[in-house]
Amino acid sequence: MSAGRFLLQRVTGALIVLIAVSTLVFGLLELAPGDPARSVLEARSGGRVPAEAAVAVQREAMGLSDPLPLRYLAWVTDALCGDLGTSHLTGRPVSGLLGPALVWTLVLALAATVLSVVGAIAVGLLAALTDSSMLRRGIEGTMFALGGMPGFVTALLLLYLFAGQLQLLPTGGVGRPGEALTAGSLVAHLALPAAALAFGHHFGVYVRLVQTGVERIRQAPHVESARARGLHPSTLTRRHLLRPGLVPFVTRLGVGTGGLLAGAYVIEVIFAWPGLGRLAIESARAEDYPVLTATVLVAAACVLAANLAGELAASRLDPRVRLPPLQGEAVHGY
Repeated sequence: MSAGRFLLQRVTGALIVLIAVSTLVFGLLELAPGDPARSVLEARSGGRVPAEAAVAVQREAMGLSDPLPLRYLAWVTDALCGDLGTSHLTGRPVSGLLGPALVWTLVLALAATVLSVVGAIAVGLLAALTDSSMLRRGIEGTMFALGGMPGFVTALLLLYLFAGQLQLLPTGGVGRPGEALTAGSLVAHLALPAAALAFGHHFGVYVRLVQTGVERIRQAPHVESARARGLHPSTLTRRHLLRPGLVPFVTRLGVGTGGLLAGAYVIEVIFAWPGLGRLAIESARAEDYPVLTATVLVAAACVLAANLAGELAASRLDPRVRLPPLQGEAVHGY
């Protein structure tokens, strides 16, 4: 199979998944309790109960009187043209609300991914290469305990320790109210949510994958031969152990991004981070379904993109699963 055909199949599969997700979301929201039109009128009037006639007019204005298939078809048609609809609550275009929220979620996810990858490789290599059984068992026990701890518990512990007791880091947000956002302020506000997201229950799995992958390659004949030739330990680790040993980890990392984004929803609420998760929860509470639907679909698209990136990265690390090269690309061995 050519690389172009592989990518075409994956993109086609991703589009099918997005269509299925959008259909499921529309169906579930139709079954959800409450009346979006009534909620919008109550929010605009400060909580006063609206008249039934006003509710009927509002439902007509929001297009809720049309049958569900017609509403879904109209939404898909507009979405293909770049129009994700209008917020029922604010009247603003949904894309204008999603843009800033998506940027902040990607910033948080990128920082958490960097911390998770660097930490998992460092700890996994240490566990795989150490000769101390006590150190290895200590790492495995710590990762087991960390793997059983929900992400929100990790977040609350970090918040209590570093923001409450030690008062070293801010409790939430992306900056201080009324002050211009600076790089230092952003890093300080990003540290706790990124750490809570990075060292959640997936981190223990990542460390274990790095450890087992390197331990498996460590006993391979070509590694023993390179060691017998007197190859420098750092070169041996980088060229013969680390690259092939990271294949299971990299593959799992792409899939684990879905769990990371799901965990980001809780983390964003705890740390008042203005990302997609916080926007989705606020939209669900307000029954602002156009915003909620678009948020779920954008998150699903990010997960699918991360899965594809993980597959492509794994194909570059392991020649046995490497895709055929693109036209004009040379094939290089180790």
